[in-house]
Amino acid sequence: MGTPERARGSAPGSRMRRLCALCLGLGLAASLAAQAPVYPLIRRLEASDLAFRQLSDSVAQSRRAEMTGSPFPDLLFFVYVLPEDSDLIALSARLNLPYETLATANRIGESGVLRAGRAVVVPSVTGVFAVLDPANDLEYLIAASRPPAEREIRVGIRGAAGVSEFRFLPGMRFTPAERAFFLGTGFRFPLPKGRMTSGYGLRASPITGEIQHHAGIDLAAPAGTEVYAARSGTVSEVGIDPVYGIYVLISHEGGWQTLYGHLSARRVELNSPVKSGMIIGNVGSTGLSTGPHLHFEVRVRGAPRDPLPLLPRLTE
Repeated sequence: MGTPERARGSAPGSRMRRLCALCLGLGLAASLAAQAPVYPLIRRLEASDLAFRQLSDSVAQSRRAEMTGSPFPDLLFFVYVLPEDSDLIALSARLNLPYETLATANRIGESGVLRAGRAVVVPSVTGVFAVLDPANDLEYLIAASRPPAEREIRVGIRGAAGVSEFRFLPGMRFTPAERAFFLGTGFRFPLPKGRMTSGYGLRASPITGEIQHHAGIDLAAPAGTEVYAARSGTVSEVGIDPVYGIYVLISHEGGWQTLYGHLSARRVELNSPVKSGMIIGNVGSTGLSTGPHLHFEVRVRGAPRDPLPLLPRLTE
């Protein structure tokens, strides 16, 4: 008689424990569901993995469509969680996808190491994804150089930060300028924002009125605005010039140089190394100048090049 009473007395506690366990289980299940990928998961990069095999078949069809001009297969997405630190270009080779496709679908602005545990979205069709809300220099460059195309597809991709909307351009690759930015050999915009007031090439001099070759571009900005190194390199020349005023010349790999003129002040020393985006001076109006602006030049082995196609964007 006593035993059943003890059992009945302990029943509320048992029910509470069972209820807590049930709630814990439901909470864990909900948490796992929230973390579960919305795309088929590739667990191993080998033919025994069904999702990887499906991806490989679709990529092969896409490659054939590129070569023959036949219709591209349906665009599918998979997800692969990196088991260890990985190089994007090596990963793209293992997936038989152009690195452009992986980089743009995942909003990766530059090549480099991808950390272990990162979930990478893997498209099944080769091409370039032009995001509708660009946020880095590469994305701005792609958006500016990719007008609407007949074969483009509007698509949303779910990533770690939510859903991003893209224009997908099947079979496309990076342009030389886009490739340079992605590989770290391109140029960033040298100001936080600025308006181009004079382009590269022949123009009437604002000082003399004579037709002259303008070896760079002029970017209007308030006096004192910070000026950034457009690319990593070494300060190879500094000085005060009758035309350029206070200027800085930076040498980069591959025979490239950038010049920053009409500065109010410089913030770097001769022979000092600089990183892309480092502050090297401030906008001014020194030298032959009609008002505060940055004169920006790009040179290749000493010869001037039009900087505009090499820059990601102009911002007001």
